[in-house]
Amino acid sequence: MINQDQLDMEIETFKDRLTPFGSRDIHVAVKTAIEGGHDGNWASDQIEEFAESTETPLKDIDPVAVVYESLLQEARNDIAKLTGKDILNDTDEQVYVAGNYMCTSLDYSVRAQEELTEIISKIPKDDYTNAIQWLIDNANIEIPNEASQ
Repeated sequence: MINQDQLDMEIETFKDRLTPFGSRDIHVAVKTAIEGGHDGNWASDQIEEFAESTETPLKDIDPVAVVYESLLQEARNDIAKLTGKDILNDTDEQVYVAGNYMCTSLDYSVRAQEELTEIISKIPKDDYTNAIQWLIDNANIEIPNEASQ
């Protein structure tokens, strides 16, 4: 008879050997997807699509950076639909993804943050999508209360 603890441990070993990402990277990628209004399936879809479109082997991909980039692009598209402004083309400075596996973050200057705040403040709070809220939270944007009502 097989001990359940041993079976669970062997299953984890099996998954670890077949998955090129560290468990903390997976944790952060999925957590980030959920924070952006998605789930683990969406995160894995983004990573698979990235691998296919760039012909990059999974072992060479930063899964967290892919999820961040996907959410940034989603927020970009949502903001463009709501304001007519493209936060990556219609600004002097931009917000970028600084990929570093589980330490991935958004990278931006004070000016980029100010420009982003100005654009987002034109959107009523009720129209914020999950991706826009994720961008606000991760770019440390503070929208004045009277601006987005």
